[in-house]
Amino acid sequence: MKKQSYWLYILFIIVIVFCLQNINSIKNVNAKNNITTEKIKNNQSTVPQKSNYSFLIAMKIKNKNLLDRYILNKNNKKFISTKQFSRRYGQKYYNLYQLKKYFYKHKLQVKIYHGNLMLKVYGSKNNIQKALNFKFINVHKSGVSVIKPNHKLTLPKRYQKNIIDIIGLTNYDGIDHKDNASNNFAGFNLKSNSPQKFINRYNVSPLYKNYKNRSSIGIISFGDFNKSDIESYWNKMGISGNTNRIKVYNHDSDTAIDNDSSDETTMDLEQAGFVDPKANLNLYLSSPTISGLLTSLSDAVSDNKSDTLSLSWGISEAEIQKEIKLGLLSKNYNQIINLILEQAAAQGISIFNSSGDNGAYDGISNGVTDLAVESPSSSPYITSVGATSIPTNYSINGQQIRIDKERAWSNDFLYPYFNKLRLYEADSSIFIPSYFAGTGGGFSKLNSLPTYQKNIKGAGSYNAIRYWNMNDGYAQQYISPRLISGKSFGRNVPDIVADGDPQTGYTVYHNHKWSISGGTSIVSPQIAGVDSLMVSKAQHRMGLWNPKIYSYALSKSSPFNPIDSISNNSNIYYVGQPGKPYNQATGLGTANYYNLYKLMK
Repeated sequence: MKKQSYWLYILFIIVIVFCLQNINSIKNVNAKNNITTEKIKNNQSTVPQKSNYSFLIAMKIKNKNLLDRYILNKNNKKFISTKQFSRRYGQKYYNLYQLKKYFYKHKLQVKIYHGNLMLKVYGSKNNIQKALNFKFINVHKSGVSVIKPNHKLTLPKRYQKNIIDIIGLTNYDGIDHKDNASNNFAGFNLKSNSPQKFINRYNVSPLYKNYKNRSSIGIISFGDFNKSDIESYWNKMGISGNTNRIKVYNHDSDTAIDNDSSDETTMDLEQAGFVDPKANLNLYLSSPTISGLLTSLSDAVSDNKSDTLSLSWGISEAEIQKEIKLGLLSKNYNQIINLILEQAAAQGISIFNSSGDNGAYDGISNGVTDLAVESPSSSPYITSVGATSIPTNYSINGQQIRIDKERAWSNDFLYPYFNKLRLYEADSSIFIPSYFAGTGGGFSKLNSLPTYQKNIKGAGSYNAIRYWNMNDGYAQQYISPRLISGKSFGRNVPDIVADGDPQTGYTVYHNHKWSISGGTSIVSPQIAGVDSLMVSKAQHRMGLWNPKIYSYALSKSSPFNPIDSISNNSNIYYVGQPGKPYNQATGLGTANYYNLYKLMK
């Protein structure tokens, strides 16, 4: 064989092997010779530097096993105060005040949160460095410039033995900045897309009858809002536009508020305030960072002024693991946030957190291609809420598409149309929102399977459709998606769902403009509004929903409507499990909220 022929033969064999290995990769008939696969890029940002800093100290607690049993009791209707929590589970006052005296010597201020779990220390950059014996350094990690301590932070041994960890002295921004999908709206027929649609669809209306006590809803967010937007929205939707019921708490005043997040804050206030038009609304603001999130949660739980909390933000567990590996986040982050949420549950505060808007690939916007869920939605001590699509007609590039029944929200059924438009050749800013829009769900890698999910058929097992090959950080679409099934471990997410598809979403008024918005982040404040109605009607707090709702799902009179279909019911990976009450695309399904109330009251 000639040398030239030999090498041509070798090249031919290599091409054949490559094609056999990638036979399921996307091949659009209109672009066979121009196929590209999208490299998922890291797209992180940082927050500005500042002259004054603050940080949090998480304290060790006592009687952890007793606390777990107390809050996971499905029949629990008696809750405790912050003082009672401090005595039963919190750190000793003596140890806290000794720590406070230490920081006072270094001219630093200290706030001890009610419950004796968390401390906030704040003051000048130089004094903080002296107190903790470190220096701030600038490093370049994972594509971003980061300011961080030059070594692990510790205190003198007599104080350190009572501490879980110190958190917050880095400017790395890991919070998921929600890009709520929205459509321009001409302004006609606004009320047909108001939250009243949610109220009617999920039988919330009976909760308005004969309820007297005024409840309080807490909103955790990172952007300010314009009162005139809220007032105009409520008035247009037919309820009182009085914004005096909104109280703003910014205890993290040494850091800047992210005004780019004002749309999320506005939406949360509008939705929650409409569902419960008599509720007081407590808005907790902080910087859009992990320490800011922990600060606002600590503030809200310590204040104990809100019967229910809504949180439409989070961070991918995969991103958390990456940050811990890079030394940017405490390896005890998950333990710390779980303790704050456990205190909330002990006090009877119900907390709802959106499950994420990138389907089963939470974190893909930040360069993470693994299957992942979002934190704190993945905590066993929070109710994770996902989104569905309700029956509607789509029009894509002149093609009419019909959703016949409620299903998990995602764009998977639009892939053929996206492919015809060759959106797989676009950059990440178009590619990811198009192909990876959907309700978050899957298995936690940070939290084990909670007791309330252990006896639920469908939790721990899964059906899934493989649309994507994510090898080497690339997103390659299969021509023929394949149904697979299996078992996995960890906390299953979400718990419940409701309509959140932007195509079937809800009116929002922001910056004097109307739009239709959606995502899992719009469902969280709506369900918080439902909980607020329940509290007002029953005249007591509901506490952590999860132990209760999973037990109700096993009863013959279950208030839940499982969405268990395998076909046309994907969150870009997980699908339904026919005949089982749970799946990782839609959790326990949608709820009849009045029937749920009759069981919970």
